[in-house]
Amino acid sequence: MAMNMQTFDDDFESIPTAKAGTTAAAATATATAPAAQAGNASAVPAKSTPPAKAAAAEEETSPKGTTVDDNENLSTDFDDEKVYARPGQLNRVRPDKGKASRFAFIPKEWVAPQTAKSHWVDTTRDGKATKVRVRCLTPIGAEGEQAFCCTTLGEDGKIEVVALVVHYTNADPVTGKYEKDKDGNFPPVEFEIGFVGLSGFNMRQIKKLPDEDSTPFKIDIVMTHADGRAFGYEFNRKSNTPRWTLDPEVAAKVKAAAQRFLDGKALRGKLGQKMNEIEWKALLSGKKVGGDATLGNVEEL
Repeated sequence: MAMNMQTFDDDFESIPTAKAGTTAAAATATATAPAAQAGNASAVPAKSTPPAKAAAAEEETSPKGTTVDDNENLSTDFDDEKVYARPGQLNRVRPDKGKASRFAFIPKEWVAPQTAKSHWVDTTRDGKATKVRVRCLTPIGAEGEQAFCCTTLGEDGKIEVVALVVHYTNADPVTGKYEKDKDGNFPPVEFEIGFVGLSGFNMRQIKKLPDEDSTPFKIDIVMTHADGRAFGYEFNRKSNTPRWTLDPEVAAKVKAAAQRFLDGKALRGKLGQKMNEIEWKALLSGKKVGGDATLGNVEEL
């Protein structure tokens, strides 16, 4: 709200214009005023503006700032990779049909693979049927009585392993190879930090890939769709040494990029939402749990 404040110009404009014949008298009267005021100074204290009010008045009369012109170039296109990138998020590494994905496991000394049992549960969100993944209450390897989730759903929880990987984004998308250029040089490694989801069968496959004196953490692996099967993946060794470790500069970038995921929280989140028995009962009875707090899109798990 604008304020009508008196200014120095207003004071001067309010002084009446003196006529020529009265100039001397006006000057005499004006000259005696300070003396009279000085004589009454002890009787009538002068009023001063409080600092807070003075500051507020100064703020009101000061400019609020300048308007910044929005002339930034924000153009994009369907081929703009920045639109599809998800900085700070953990993407699942898996190839499209007929394609290949090359990766290497992050050293287990940095963060170990994580495992848990889980169930896919049909539920409703915002009036639409969907599936959510929830951790199983029955511990892995338990031979005793099954927990509420298993007995109610009539099935045992499915074991899955998730592991942090270096995904080579510029390897050949069909073969997973790195090809030399016309000068006989391999291209520099381009990568992203992602994760793979593995079944027990996948784990057994991968365990057989390295030589006897090596481990799955010390090789490059190519993942493809399994031939002759409607679903599932095959894994093959592509290199006896992870390519990202061959260049110290790339190795430093990998470690820096992986740093935010080394506490394992993001990995564990890919194993399903953790619920206690009360929350499981509420979920299976069709009630909302925790303000309808469920996992995100199934394809992003």
